[in-house]
Amino acid sequence: MKAFKERLLDHCKATIRRKIELIAYAMDEIKGSMENETKSSLGDKHETSRARMQSELEKLSWQMDELKGQNEILQKVDLARSTDKITNENLVVTNKGLFFLVIPLGKVELEEKTVYVISPVSPLGKKLIGLKNGDEVLMNEVSYRIDQIL
Repeated sequence: MKAFKERLLDHCKATIRRKIELIAYAMDEIKGSMENETKSSLGDKHETSRARMQSELEKLSWQMDELKGQNEILQKVDLARSTDKITNENLVVTNKGLFFLVIPLGKVELEEKTVYVISPVSPLGKKLIGLKNGDEVLMNEVSYRIDQIL
């Protein structure tokens, strides 16, 4: 299962890299459009279009910052670290599925397994932190029993 955690981490890193590349491409496209927009000005229509593109560029820039932060977190994950209690960076096996407490990436399908990659500060992440094997926690009327901590 430790080897699976390593492959899962690699998958998460690759997913974030792809997202960063897509956002960088979209930002370049918008910047190019904004440069072309300045060459042909049509008054108010031009200003509205430019403002819309600037707003989209700001949203993408914010997303890029978030993704770069998540990438930094993934780069620092210590796979050799072992704990008795759930902390950040743990892959947790429960009776309701697998949870990787690292970043808010969502549902990941890998090697015919479904893993929920969640933030340690998400509501479920907060409830799992500090628990040990055999402990149970209730979240939204669902009981999660901790079977294994990796």
